Amino acid sequence: MIYMQSENLKHKRTFVTKLIILAPVVTVLMNIFAPLWFQINSFNWWYVLLYPGFLTLLCALIEQRDSGKLKYRAVFPLPVSLTKVWKAKIGMSGIYLVLGNLLFLALNLAGGFTILMVHELPLTVGVWQTAAGVICIILVSLWEVPLCLWVSNRLGIFFAVFLNVGVGSVLGIFMATSNLWVICPYSWVPHLMIYVLGILPNGEPVAGGGKQIPYMTILFTVLFALLFFVILTNLSAQKFERQEAK
Repeated sequence: MIYMQSENLKHKRTFVTKLIILAPVVTVLMNIFAPLWFQINSFNWWYVLLYPGFLTLLCALIEQRDSGKLKYRAVFPLPVSLTKVWKAKIGMSGIYLVLGNLLFLALNLAGGFTILMVHELPLTVGVWQTAAGVICIILVSLWEVPLCLWVSNRLGIFFAVFLNVGVGSVLGIFMATSNLWVICPYSWVPHLMIYVLGILPNGEPVAGGGKQIPYMTILFTVLFALLFFVILTNLSAQKFERQEAK
């Protein structure tokens, strides 16, 4: 917890904390002029493009805080555990992502109920359905945190954004509806949203009002994603521990 608190102090009053609010708010504002499709569109924009961008930029900024001009010279000489330093970065990134997703959840539901009162249009995504969708997005995307931190550390912010947002989003969209979705981690979230929210990766509702929810598929995808997160966390922590100040 000491390492986590230290990491959190580094980012107070920085763009990182502003990004937690900015990303969900921008997502919601992009869809307020289409009340009938507000919830579906905001969810689709969120998990397909804006959330991956939010996650990548957040992780890159957190990592670059120490590796910018200083190249970790202010960290490596200290009598601290480099493994714990790295895991604290992963932990704080995860907490910030949860906060951003919770804000998106609140704004999505608030917008849905506002539309219900003003336009008398029912919620297109129910309360529990919305909560389940956000929980799946958080848990199934956590593996991207250690990956983005490590890519940013080794190759820089630009390559992290290119990989996770550019390549990742395209792969996720195209493979989510194929039989090979399970072998592409980027397709796990959009594939689960087909069942949890009844939304296809292109933003269209699933034909026929949705598919039967395969609970075991969802459960195993979440568990495998969490296992993948643990593996990437430990591997990246071991690599980070072997670094030396440049």
